[in-house]
Amino acid sequence: MITMDLPEAKGTYVLIASVAQMKRLEIGRLGAYDIVPGFYAYVGSGFGAGGLRARLGHHLESTTSPHWHIDYLLGVAEPVEVWYTTANQKLEHHWAELLEKAPHFRVPIPRFGSSDYHRSRSSHLFHSKRRPSFRWFQQAIREQFDDIRAEQQLI
Repeated sequence: MITMDLPEAKGTYVLIASVAQMKRLEIGRLGAYDIVPGFYAYVGSGFGAGGLRARLGHHLESTTSPHWHIDYLLGVAEPVEVWYTTANQKLEHHWAELLEKAPHFRVPIPRFGSSDYHRSRSSHLFHSKRRPSFRWFQQAIREQFDDIRAEQQLI
């Protein structure tokens, strides 16, 4: 069991996970995809009961019966860190746009984590060949949002 000292407050997060070797993965209704080696950044939010701790606790502990798209990926990926904020506003789409525009990230699976937005082709999953830098992310958040601070938790 993975334990993390995350707040029970509501917030937005980026879960970073590592994949060591290529895997073919069936992801719910999205279909089958090749998951190539590298690092994956998944943008999500925890605004339900238990906030960030409950949502991330679910992702990190229950890969046997996947509920969200990220649960499928975590069946083959090793979680390494979480970037998060306890800001009371939903920042998921803003953070996903930030990662989508970053030159070191690419979208590996369209609509991953965002298929409930039916008109959207965007994704909440991003791939990088190298481990993404929290300092880069922290600086980008600071430039885009005056009052938002991101924190890091290693897994």
